[in-house]
Amino acid sequence: MIRINRKAFTVKIKEDRATLLACIGIAFVFWLLIKLSQTYRTEKPVYFQFEIPSDKALSSVAPENMTVQLEGTGWDLVFESFASRTVQLAYDMSGISNLHLNRAQLRSDILQNLHSDDINVLEINPESLNLELEAKASKLVPVLVRDSLSFAPEHHLKAPVEVSPDSVEITGPASLVYAIEQWPTDSVYFPGLKSTVTQVMQLKRPAPELSLSIKQVEARIQVEPFTEKTMYVPLVIKNAPDSLRIFPEKITVSCKLGLSRYDSVSFRDFIAEVDLEGVSPNSPNNSVPVVITQKPNFVETLQYTPKSAKFFIVEKPEVPVEESPRSE
Repeated sequence: MIRINRKAFTVKIKEDRATLLACIGIAFVFWLLIKLSQTYRTEKPVYFQFEIPSDKALSSVAPENMTVQLEGTGWDLVFESFASRTVQLAYDMSGISNLHLNRAQLRSDILQNLHSDDINVLEINPESLNLELEAKASKLVPVLVRDSLSFAPEHHLKAPVEVSPDSVEITGPASLVYAIEQWPTDSVYFPGLKSTVTQVMQLKRPAPELSLSIKQVEARIQVEPFTEKTMYVPLVIKNAPDSLRIFPEKITVSCKLGLSRYDSVSFRDFIAEVDLEGVSPNSPNNSVPVVITQKPNFVETLQYTPKSAKFFIVEKPEVPVEESPRSE
């Protein structure tokens, strides 16, 4: 009968396991040493900081960052990653109007900011920078509301859209600022309007080299119902001889306008003309077109009838000549 010493067997297994783990650990260390001694490539972000005088501005957008490709041993790259995850490059532009950085200069500046001298810079994107300074300017321009309005039946805009504040100050390079005449809002859609609406509207985001004094405005859109009004407007005759008359002397004018303006509009606000310049009184076609030359700018859908008037010559009656009495 064979007896097994379980206690001795258990101790033996534990010793073998410890030996195995030790061997694995030693092998891993040697593997890691070999791997970290090899050459690798990696990418690292580079961030820029430009010191610009307060009265100057960049004429074009300066890059905020770029990416470079580094090459070095695993030890150097791991150390560099732990030391800093990014590279910071700072440039002072006081007293200069132009800053040109070619590939060699950028590479040199990046190497000076690395923590290891054994790392090589391979690729730089972009490969060069050319920045110019110009005078900084500010300009106050009106705000332009970009909207798409849709009205309920028999309704329309009572007055132009009111904006508060109605202007915005733009600051940036003079060449860009002075070319701007107005600044738009973001597009907003208002469907089926039938009453006054007040809406906060965001201004269009400026280019990176520009800044705005405000980011939003308040727009007031006044809406009212409209109605139709009909009037008789007398015709004004231009370039007509005294003996020429026209028919009719008045035309019928119909227009749509806001209910609030109904009582304030009269026939005196309209001018209807016929021009007889160059028209022969003996012409077989004795009609001339009627043209509306004046109307209120807020009226809509203007219609009038007739569209033409006829002219004719009025002959003056002959005055009889009295004979002087004969002397006897």
